[in-house]
Amino acid sequence: MSELWDFSLKVYPREGFQGAAIHLQDARGSDVNLLIYVLWLAATGRPALDAAGAAALTGTMAPVRATAIEPIRHLRRDLKGGIQNAPAEEVEELRKKLLGLELEAEQIEQIMLIAATTAPAAHEVKESGDLATAAAGLAAVAGLNPAPLAADDRAALLALLNAGCPDAGAEAAQAALDNALGG
Repeated sequence: MSELWDFSLKVYPREGFQGAAIHLQDARGSDVNLLIYVLWLAATGRPALDAAGAAALTGTMAPVRATAIEPIRHLRRDLKGGIQNAPAEEVEELRKKLLGLELEAEQIEQIMLIAATTAPAAHEVKESGDLATAAAGLAAVAGLNPAPLAADDRAALLALLNAGCPDAGAEAAQAALDNALGG
């Protein structure tokens, strides 16, 4: 595994993270790995990901997302309600296997993200990242979708920021996000 994957396993279960990440994935087309990546950058003392960097990484990751991650995810989600006339237990077992494959594909993307990281870490991975760096990176990723941010999108970004920077406090996180999003 990688340092980024280890960080993912720590941040993903934090309060509010999973629902917020899935919301941004489904509502705005955000790449959950990229959202985790910007929080990891903040936790390792690296510079914030800017709009150009987010766009470049999205382009680099597009083939693995289109070829592996998204097709597996769509199939896994399609099987959630079962298959008509198919044994439910076996279909559920197939869904679990697909989840495992989806996670393996996600790990490949994270390896690619690590390979694209050029700035050295300032410190070890911290439990709580730099708030301004994390907010700027989340804003850059959110900005990949030109549609205006809805209130629930902003709430999801704030939940991710709170999960990535749990020591910051809610008011500071809100102020940092507002600043990064331009108000």
